[in-house]
Amino acid sequence: MRKLTSAVSRWKRYLTLAGLRMEMKLIIIFIVLIIIPISLLGYVTNKNSNKSLQDNTIAYVMEVSNEMMRRLDEYIKDMEQLSTIPAYVTEIKENLELSNGYYEAERSSRKAGAMEPSPMNPITPTSVDIRQKVEASINFLNNIKQETTSVYLFDKYGNAYYRYKNGYRTDIQTRYEQWKKAVEEQKGLPALIATEEIISNTKGRSFVFSVVREVFNDAYQSIGLIVVDANMSTIERFVSSLDKVTRGKTFIVDQHNMVIYDSDRAYIARQLPESKWLHKANGQQGSFEEEVDGVQSLVVYVALERTQWKMLITVPLKELTKDVERNQRLAFFSAILTIGVALTASIFLSFAVTRSLRKLINLMRVVQQGKLDVRYPITVDDEIGRLGNQFNRMLERIQDLIHENQLIGERKREAELDALQSQINPHFIYNTLESIRMTAEYNDDEEVADMTEILGKLLRYSISMGKEFVTLEEELDHIRNYMKLQDYRYPHQFQLIIEPYGDYRNLHLLKLVLQPIVENAIFHGQDASKPAMILRVSFQVTGSDIGILIRDNGLGMEPEVLHKLRMSLISPAAEGQQRNKRSIGLRNVNERLKLYYGEAYGLEVDSVPGEGTQVCLRVQRMEGKERLYAQDSDRG
Repeated sequence: MRKLTSAVSRWKRYLTLAGLRMEMKLIIIFIVLIIIPISLLGYVTNKNSNKSLQDNTIAYVMEVSNEMMRRLDEYIKDMEQLSTIPAYVTEIKENLELSNGYYEAERSSRKAGAMEPSPMNPITPTSVDIRQKVEASINFLNNIKQETTSVYLFDKYGNAYYRYKNGYRTDIQTRYEQWKKAVEEQKGLPALIATEEIISNTKGRSFVFSVVREVFNDAYQSIGLIVVDANMSTIERFVSSLDKVTRGKTFIVDQHNMVIYDSDRAYIARQLPESKWLHKANGQQGSFEEEVDGVQSLVVYVALERTQWKMLITVPLKELTKDVERNQRLAFFSAILTIGVALTASIFLSFAVTRSLRKLINLMRVVQQGKLDVRYPITVDDEIGRLGNQFNRMLERIQDLIHENQLIGERKREAELDALQSQINPHFIYNTLESIRMTAEYNDDEEVADMTEILGKLLRYSISMGKEFVTLEEELDHIRNYMKLQDYRYPHQFQLIIEPYGDYRNLHLLKLVLQPIVENAIFHGQDASKPAMILRVSFQVTGSDIGILIRDNGLGMEPEVLHKLRMSLISPAAEGQQRNKRSIGLRNVNERLKLYYGEAYGLEVDSVPGEGTQVCLRVQRMEGKERLYAQDSDRG
């Protein structure tokens, strides 16, 4: 169950596009709504157009092939009808009877020992007369159909009669026995002889197919044969017109796969080679796709029921789909252009819709940096505009709360500063009076007056509660007076060195922040083994901050003591019940600095045992309205 819940949650993240920017989500949605439907539409249209084109081509080719086979059937019927004419023409039958009688008499004479004249070159007037009569009939038959190449008549003894006008076959006598056998197998019906290559005495080589039929007399006795040779011009005319449309090839074969005609004349009068596609052409008609001579083609076939001749039309798929592919390319580029324009528009719209949100997000980032004086410009009253209005009201309320908090903080800070100063001043006064007492006890001279004067200056500087901020020059004068007083108490034991500070003379900072550091160094860092303690005050500027460094060459601090001191500065509450005299002055100064300048400011202490201690007081350089605020605070 836990795995199922995790999987559902993961899929929800995918479906909601978690982690993506709003404009990217909109672009993805536009892509899904534009590219996928257009692609599916193009795919379905392409498939349907290909199928429709193929179906239409099959229907058209099937119709054309049926029409061609019908015409071919009629053409063969015409040839067959032409072969029946001798049975209805008395003159032809009488002439054949005359030829049969003549050659029957010739045979009888040969049996009796007489000389035998040649049938092909008769010398008797009777044979010449017979030939003229029969061939006159053949001339009549030749002129009935223009598609006939030649018409041959044979008597029952195999003597051939033909006209020299159209030429004649040179294989008549050799073919006679085959024709006679074919006719006998048909038992009175005409025999259809597949295409043959012949040699004519006038036209050379050519291709013909033949219709052979027996000629009967009125008593239905066989008196000879008629052979009608049909030329291929009619079939060639039909096929060439079809090939121009299909751009393919056409084959007409008989039931034994002997080629009656093919477009390239490569297999005429020969058997078509066995192939996979040829075996698929079963039944009266149909179509299929198969590779023909290395070209993927659509094959349409129709069979002639009476003769069982079959027409096979191959249409290369490449030629079939050439126009479709061109249209598909045009549609593809149009779709790409449409998708490009749509995507460009969607990207533009996505960024236009989210521009207001991005602007609001950028303003929020500015607010995160502490700048609350920004406002969202409201131009339209939509959801984004109402959100921006609430954003502006929120900033105004935050500013009001910050102002109220500042007023409360200022009052609290003034109270805390007064409390801290009340801790420092008694401690300072106690030490100063103790110094005067000891000096008066041991010296009893004018130094007491000077010390008293210095003490007055120190007291006036420290107890002037209405003045919270002073200049750096005033704070340094206070240190000088303090050191003069210490020099009376400990002659020649201390030396104060203040490095040049002309550029920072008028720097405003909190009052009484340097003297406690100097005092702490004198009373806790003095090294009796050294002739004098040197106190050095220097300045270091980093960006908008200034660091005041007070270094001494006293005893320094052990690491444990330094760690405790640092911890007390970081977290005064950590010191607990132990009120370390060494750190009370530094801690008070550090707290005052942090209260005004912020947590990033205050004191930093470094010390090396036997070498001395360095305290860095880091404050912010006060300029502009901050300086005016300090002046207003000084005026109370």
